[in-house]
Amino acid sequence: MKRIGILVLIAALLAGIIPKPALAEEPKFNYVDAFAKSILFYEANWCGPDAGNNRIKWRGPCHIEDGKDVGLDLTGGFHDCGDHVKFGLPQCASASTLAWAYYEFSDVFIEKGQDEYMLNILKHFCDYFMKCYPEKNKFYYQVGDGDVDHQYWGPPELQSYDRPAYYVATPENPGSDVAGDTAAALALMYLNYKDRDLEYAEKCLTYAKDIYEFGMTYRGNSKGQSYYLPRDYLDELMWGSVWLYVATGEQKYMDNVDKLMVEKRIGDDAGNSFNDNWTQCWDYVLTGVFIKLATLSDKPIYKEIAEDHLDYWQNRLKSSPGGIKFLDSWGVCKYPAAESMVQLVYYKYTGDKSCLDFAKSQIDYILGDNPNKMSYVVGFGDNYPKFPHHRAASGRLEGQPADETKNDPQRHILYGALVGGADINDEYFDDIDQYVYSETGLDYNAGLVGALAGMSKYFGEGQMPEDTPGIEGEPTIYYADAKVYEEDETGITVDLNMYNIVTSPPQFEPGLSCRYFIDLSEYAGADIDMSKFVTKVYYSPADATISELKPFDKENNIYYVEISFPNPVYARTYVQFCIYYYENKLWDSSNDFSYEGLGNTYKTLENIPIYKDGIRVAGKEPSGTGPVEPTPTPGNYLYGDVNGDGKVNSTDCTYIKRYLLKLIEDFPYEYGKVAADVDGNGKITSTDYSLMRRFVLRIIDKFPVEE
Repeated sequence: MKRIGILVLIAALLAGIIPKPALAEEPKFNYVDAFAKSILFYEANWCGPDAGNNRIKWRGPCHIEDGKDVGLDLTGGFHDCGDHVKFGLPQCASASTLAWAYYEFSDVFIEKGQDEYMLNILKHFCDYFMKCYPEKNKFYYQVGDGDVDHQYWGPPELQSYDRPAYYVATPENPGSDVAGDTAAALALMYLNYKDRDLEYAEKCLTYAKDIYEFGMTYRGNSKGQSYYLPRDYLDELMWGSVWLYVATGEQKYMDNVDKLMVEKRIGDDAGNSFNDNWTQCWDYVLTGVFIKLATLSDKPIYKEIAEDHLDYWQNRLKSSPGGIKFLDSWGVCKYPAAESMVQLVYYKYTGDKSCLDFAKSQIDYILGDNPNKMSYVVGFGDNYPKFPHHRAASGRLEGQPADETKNDPQRHILYGALVGGADINDEYFDDIDQYVYSETGLDYNAGLVGALAGMSKYFGEGQMPEDTPGIEGEPTIYYADAKVYEEDETGITVDLNMYNIVTSPPQFEPGLSCRYFIDLSEYAGADIDMSKFVTKVYYSPADATISELKPFDKENNIYYVEISFPNPVYARTYVQFCIYYYENKLWDSSNDFSYEGLGNTYKTLENIPIYKDGIRVAGKEPSGTGPVEPTPTPGNYLYGDVNGDGKVNSTDCTYIKRYLLKLIEDFPYEYGKVAADVDGNGKITSTDYSLMRRFVLRIIDKFPVEE
């Protein structure tokens, strides 16, 4: 009976220590939705030939020749921030922090359906790290030149410069910090993956041990040009030691932790207990070291340091008026996000409610409980940053020939990305050029994923992820806008922009042309020489060419010129062209088909059609002598209403998009295909989708088929 009583007492004590979901109050936010979106960010930053082979279809293969300059395959890994360099230390540190998050909260990842996504991301990191260690004592840790890369603004799929394997760690040029973080990430992958694929997990563990020994033997910091300047490498070596100890149980790794602590003069004879006031980030993993040692080691000093650190963040670090803890002016939100993960891990092991309360206050601020009533996680909530500093999400290509600007509305929602956030005064500027506020990065989201996993565990009961519209990509949209540059009695000069918005994934598109139709009836009866009509391209960054006048409907005097783009183009292509007849002054534009609506300011015109490989993909032609497919006679349906609910709205747009992307073969309505043909050409194309979007946005109030 005494034994039973003792067991009951132990069970009661454990029940008091092990935290349970905290549902005393209604959650302010859908933490599980934010959690799922924070993981999705990494799919947007995916690098390599398999980019786009996940949920985000507006990404595609990129940087497929990384490593070519050193005769290796160094493809893979992740872009660092809103740029495309694969920097060493932030990549390695982020991978280890994400793997730690999965290790601590794997039950939440599984319960909320995020385990496959997270493990796929972690495997992509680890596959890349193992490629980067092709032989003993040689670890490639940066691909790409930051100075060159940052001069480019455009999708990674279109970036074409030769990317160097910029830094490699060797015995002569060591990188103990990247080695320590990488060893931690690979050891954690062993722990997270051994029950799924033991062979792969053991491979990761073997690499972890080798890279760790390399970092321990040859000491020194890695490099990161002027962008990442590490301060120390001892914490990263401790981090690798901790996780190799957990993975193997070998005491030598814990002994190495103690030796490294002595090197850092923590707990030495001088009584240095060390004030650990920073938090988990690209150049600092000591916080994670102490939090783990507080539960792994029997040395009181580690727990004392860990708890002093937790108290500093809870009670002594300054806050903004709105309540966000302020550690540094660059990336304000990433530090309390990472610290929230740390505190939630400690809460998991100790039940210290002050840690839970701290994390909730900081994550709630980040998700919208702040003076701006704004979420600093892109795509979460109704009010979030629209201009994160991110080239792939922007989708805009600066420079010729597209000559777009990153300040234009972004083509994609960068779901889950944590921006730098508000400053010490709670002010935020949604400006892509003010990247102290709008920057995103691997390092920013690493701690956030873990924090939101913890929040989902303790406050997310019954919550599930919400939809992420737009990640499937959009069909290519074609259109032209134009204006008159000058005109007189002898002819016309036109400024024209042809658009081919190819985003799923971005690519330079070949075989495009557009046609400008004219009516030469004013010359009827005049003795004219058709060979003396002058057609010319005055300016084209894309080297456009123009045809001579060609007959379209000779009987009715309808002719056209074809402006062709011999080189593949993307997004926007400008051309200035002219048509003149200098032999008399009979020219009259007013009866020209393509002149209708043309003025001295740019206007989108359907009467300047666009062609791909000679097939019309957008716009209208004049009624010619060729066969015209009859428009179906309207029945009991509404144009645009492809799902038969009696309304034309965004749901119908989604159905057409999915149909064009071949995700569905038919519409859920017997008249769906007829209703979808809103331009009346007998086919369902991206033009119909574009018209549908314009109708839903109230840019137009009826479809061409109804005119």
